Amino acid sequence: MNKTKIVATIGPSSSDYNILKQMALAGVSVFRLNMAYASLEFAREVILDVRRISLEINKEIGIMLDTRGPELRIGGLEKPIIHLEKDKLIRIIDQSIIGNSEMISVNEKEIVEHTSVGNSIYLNNANVKLVVINKDENTLVCRVVNEGDIISESTINIPDIKFNINFLSNYDREVINFAVQLQVDYLALSHVREEMDVLDVNDLLISLNDNDIQIISKIENKDSLEEIDKILNVSDGIIISRGDLGIEISLEQIPRLQKALAKKIKEKGKICIISTEMLSTMKNSIKPTRAEVSDVANAVLDNVDALMLGEETAIGNFPLETVKVMKSSIEETEKDINYKEILTNIIKNKDIDISKAISYSACEAACAIKASAIVCTTLSGTTAKDISNYKPSCPLIAISPNAKVVRGLSINYGIIPMTVAQADTTDELVDISKKACDRALELHNSDKIVIVGTFPLHNVKYTNFLKIEEIKKEE
Repeated sequence: MNKTKIVATIGPSSSDYNILKQMALAGVSVFRLNMAYASLEFAREVILDVRRISLEINKEIGIMLDTRGPELRIGGLEKPIIHLEKDKLIRIIDQSIIGNSEMISVNEKEIVEHTSVGNSIYLNNANVKLVVINKDENTLVCRVVNEGDIISESTINIPDIKFNINFLSNYDREVINFAVQLQVDYLALSHVREEMDVLDVNDLLISLNDNDIQIISKIENKDSLEEIDKILNVSDGIIISRGDLGIEISLEQIPRLQKALAKKIKEKGKICIISTEMLSTMKNSIKPTRAEVSDVANAVLDNVDALMLGEETAIGNFPLETVKVMKSSIEETEKDINYKEILTNIIKNKDIDISKAISYSACEAACAIKASAIVCTTLSGTTAKDISNYKPSCPLIAISPNAKVVRGLSINYGIIPMTVAQADTTDELVDISKKACDRALELHNSDKIVIVGTFPLHNVKYTNFLKIEEIKKEE
């Protein structure tokens, strides 16, 4: 099985029930809905389908919603796709119109007000580049430098300018309220610039009486890079969004930044996800390029928690095949990982408490005896995350009576989350752990497992239990 998880974005190509089910069976651990493009009605149907599929295939599947964020966008267009030709002129105006190849509108008046002659403007995730050659009070006159396609409400990036736009729009507040109602597991915050953006969302969740949704901040602009330490401290995890980053900084810097950010995120024990163009060729091809497979392998070797598929599964022609390619690429790369070396490097010069000491010992023991699995009982998910962050050499089965906690572990490295009954004695705990292992992995006679957790579950505040068991099958 792959320890590095797969997050797949759902769109028109993949929202069919049977395709969703096949993708889950093929290796998707978390399904993502980007609310910059998906409607609440569409999202509701997908979420209900995923929950039903989860029960059918007996697999805990996480749900992630992306907020739209304080994003700059163009208005609607007279055609679904409009091609802008090189060297042609196009006007950008601050009034609401139906756009075409000669004139488009924008959702914020500040765009026209603060943009100057000579500024570069990128449309539709930098698919098109414009340069401003003239302006008046309500209009920017631009020349098309790099031609390409635009779609209705596609993005605008102007790297040289900071716009004073509220982080939480009314729409995003509605999305977050919707996420709470539907018991979504992860909120991915788009265009985070500082820690207060994250804290505002956290305050909103508190007001909605939700302590379970995990906040994942997307790093996709220069401001977020400069404030990464503060953002990381108040987030449950980070998405390294290479697409928008590649607009604001040079492409040559992306590989180095990806590695540096991944290292920093994992040192903090937070969730780390790599996104954008992992297998982009597979939007239109049944096979990836060698460079794309190498990119997947590189991210796996950076010890991140998950890799994200975007347009490949949302609007691509081969969503299921893309998932299968990513899974096989991950599994092949993970064969060569030296888990003992990783564990040794993680623990160097690191102060640890009692719970983390037992988590570390569980991984060390599992590696030494070549255990088939570690089973972790957890009420809050903290112990399971601690063990996951030590990169165990074998699968980590996280068991809990709390279904929300279990789903919230679906994105963490190496974890197989599972909802089970609560154990009242240590004998029950061992028995439940062995049954969970057998259900997830079909263990054989003489296989060894490491059981770790907190017991009694509600009365002790730290991880205090570690036991090694050998599987004995009845003949």
